[in-house]
Amino acid sequence: MVMAVYVKTMTNHICKIYCWLLLRQKRTISVINLSHHWLMIYAASWKCTLKLFMTNQAMHPAVKDIYSLFFERGMLAYGEAVTQAAHALQCGTLAVQDDASTGLVIAAFLHDIGHMLHQDAASAVEQAQDDTHQILGAKWLARWFGPEVHEPVRLHVQAKRYLCHVQPDYLPKLSSLSKFTLQIQGGPMTNDEAKVFEKVPFFEESIRLRRWDDAGKLTAMNTLSIEHFMNLVETYLRTHNWVLR
Repeated sequence: MVMAVYVKTMTNHICKIYCWLLLRQKRTISVINLSHHWLMIYAASWKCTLKLFMTNQAMHPAVKDIYSLFFERGMLAYGEAVTQAAHALQCGTLAVQDDASTGLVIAAFLHDIGHMLHQDAASAVEQAQDDTHQILGAKWLARWFGPEVHEPVRLHVQAKRYLCHVQPDYLPKLSSLSKFTLQIQGGPMTNDEAKVFEKVPFFEESIRLRRWDDAGKLTAMNTLSIEHFMNLVETYLRTHNWVLR
């Protein structure tokens, strides 16, 4: 019964995403690349489902929701050279390479989940509106994860503003979109704002996350698989026994 329901759900995803691809070819990346990201997520989701089925376990609701978000919106690109899925994998991989804790690796992987939760993040950016993706994402993550995950996510936009204030050569290196959104996110911090921010819990973690965020926008990069990060997510959730709050 569980497998039958999941097959029906995945079939619906196939139809929706195929139609989406046909209608959205005007996006900034090719349909071939979109299909690649979708197939990667689809395969990982199926492997996860089969593993749980063989061990008579149910998929954690948060895991299911994250897969669904990547299915439906992971192939979108909001003005950057990479999709949401590619950016997530690059940032997560950079965190692993930097020997980050499991919680911070998950934060890096999911730091932009707020973009995918937003009803239309692309339109918000086009209209010079702040989609507050860091707040949306952190609030959603806080339902399932501890502060070591959701707080660096909540603070990563503030970290950009902070680095623009304390590091003179930081702002010129930002992507064009990051420079644009900086202005609608409050601009560089003032000296007083920076001093306050330095005392906020998870300040250091947010700075590390921000640097991976800036670096994880390459058009091509060898990354760990989405299955790797989703296994981390599932293990974290079951180990910490987090329930919906």
